Amino acid sequence: MKLFDPNIKLILSAQRALYRSVTKNTKAVYAKIDNQHFIWKAFFDEEPTEDEKDLLSTAATEIIADFPEITSCEEHYIHHPTRINSKDEIYYNWPYTRFD
Repeated sequence: MKLFDPNIKLILSAQRALYRSVTKNTKAVYAKIDNQHFIWKAFFDEEPTEDEKDLLSTAATEIIADFPEITSCEEHYIHHPTRINSKDEIYYNWPYTRFD
């Protein structure tokens, strides 16, 4: 029996990293670790500014620091003016979603 689910560690790490990093333009954040590869996607109502990208890139770096097994990563900052459909995704891959 596992005593600690790794998805809980990712959720907690992402919540801590995102504290005071989400701007009003931020619509959702997706985070996933897949075979030592970290995937980070941030979705915005408007085109994200460099400051918004920097805030969330710093958050991604903080998460990566919590997982020494990560060997590679990808970050995406996406202008997505329409509604995000996250219902078909596992909830713990979405540490932040705003109600639309």
